[in-house]
Amino acid sequence: MKKVLILLLITSVFAGCSSQDDLIAEPEAVIKELSLSIKPGHIYTSNIDFEFEILDGNGGYTVSVSDDEDARATVEGNKVKVNLLKNTASITVTDKDSQSASVVINSSAKSLTPSAYGIFIDNGTSYTMKDINFGEGGYTIEKIKGTSAEVIVVENDELKVNALKPGNSYYKIVDKRGAKAKFEVYVTTAYDFYGRTLEITAINDQIISVIIKQGAGEWKIVGEQSSPIFKKLTMIAKGDKDKKYDILNIATSENESKGIFTIPLQDKAGNKAYVTVNVK
Repeated sequence: MKKVLILLLITSVFAGCSSQDDLIAEPEAVIKELSLSIKPGHIYTSNIDFEFEILDGNGGYTVSVSDDEDARATVEGNKVKVNLLKNTASITVTDKDSQSASVVINSSAKSLTPSAYGIFIDNGTSYTMKDINFGEGGYTIEKIKGTSAEVIVVENDELKVNALKPGNSYYKIVDKRGAKAKFEVYVTTAYDFYGRTLEITAINDQIISVIIKQGAGEWKIVGEQSSPIFKKLTMIAKGDKDKKYDILNIATSENESKGIFTIPLQDKAGNKAYVTVNVK
């Protein structure tokens, strides 16, 4: 009987010890602060490529750019490589424990200077632009909107523009690295104005030139004229940019505003004329 009691007691002791071991908590994992080889904040360079290292962290690193059009960024091991597409890019490195650090890279490289190109071209004509000096070359064209023109990259990274119909078209020039520049094509329509009235049918997002070949000259728009169908009304004086006549430039609205509006004009002798625009 005593042997049985002793055996039960020993069993109880071991069972109690096992239960206490189960209560011992595992040590908490230490989360490290993410540390870079450059200080977070603004960094300045004159290059289009930039590299830095991850000095400490918790592994599983990823890198992101605030705007994909600003830069391309990759992480290999503990090295971060940034290929800039614009002058400024915000880069964030994050590890598997959600620790992160951000830097803003500012570059003075000339090839990253924001560029925009535009051309005014008569309907039904073609023109090759040879003065594109943007980015690193190897251009391709991205169409944004518009059907008034066709833009093709030809030899030596020149751009051939074919004017198909009146209206404006918008593109982006993309270099071999992915950097982008705006390119706008304005297919214009011109009218010679001899009489007292002129009626024009137009579309949205179009530029129209009215060449005033009458009167005493120094034509002006009478009063402050505004309408939802117009983006801008401009009078170009005779002699400005070697113009032989006064020219009324009409830019119709880019939105879907439709309607009819009459623009009153007057020359230096008091002669009056009227241009009516019907945007359909």
